[in-house]
Amino acid sequence: MQSDGFSPMISRAMIRRIVILTIVTVVLSLLITSFIMWITDQSAGLPLALSIAAFCPLAVTPFATFVFFRQTMELEAAHKALGEAHQSLFELHAKLKDAHRDLEHRANHDSMTGLANRDRFLARLSELKRKSDSGYLLVIDADRFKQINDHHGHDAGDRALLAVGQAISSSIRASDLGARIGGEEFAVVLQGASRSDAVLTAERLRASVERISLTTADGKPLKITVSIGGAPFGPHSRSKEVLRAADSQLYAAKHNGRNQALIAEQTERAA
Repeated sequence: MQSDGFSPMISRAMIRRIVILTIVTVVLSLLITSFIMWITDQSAGLPLALSIAAFCPLAVTPFATFVFFRQTMELEAAHKALGEAHQSLFELHAKLKDAHRDLEHRANHDSMTGLANRDRFLARLSELKRKSDSGYLLVIDADRFKQINDHHGHDAGDRALLAVGQAISSSIRASDLGARIGGEEFAVVLQGASRSDAVLTAERLRASVERISLTTADGKPLKITVSIGGAPFGPHSRSKEVLRAADSQLYAAKHNGRNQALIAEQTERAA
């Protein structure tokens, strides 16, 4: 059992040090005794020298050993405490890093779908324009979503939104950004995409949503479709104009019967 924070174990290195300390003390005692006898012209000879040499280690070694042992234990305890403190700081740093990552994720993502939120979406669009990148913006809207909420309840509506969000995530590239920018409105930023890329992505997304199989609380099938509008953006585009152009295509898709995607030609509005 430990007491006063010291370990009762004596290491081999410590024993070696004690033996060395004892030998050094004996040698020093002999030298000191010989020197004293020489300057006082003692004639007692070797027996007296050996007696004094033996007495000195007995008088000095226990105290020196205790001091050495205690200092060694204090150093070991301090080293152990320092190691534990370092480990605690490392764990705290890891927890703070995880907490910061979680807060950053919450600040930039929609809590329901896990997609980016509107602020992150607009920031990404502006970032790409600053880098002189071009691409396409898709705006997606769930068809007749109000009827889903009114007829089947908000739980069914939430499940429908979650399913649409999952369909978006599975239909885009890792370099693209999917976002929920309104109640039932979503957007996708297709970096470096051509019009044909945008058309293929939009159709893949639309078909993926159409294949979603959900049921209401009373077991009835719940049909979900989306309408999609797309517009190009470039280094000189304004975010509001790009959104307006994509929304225009979205409204046209809804007016033409919903569950379809309309993508604008590759044109760019100057600043």
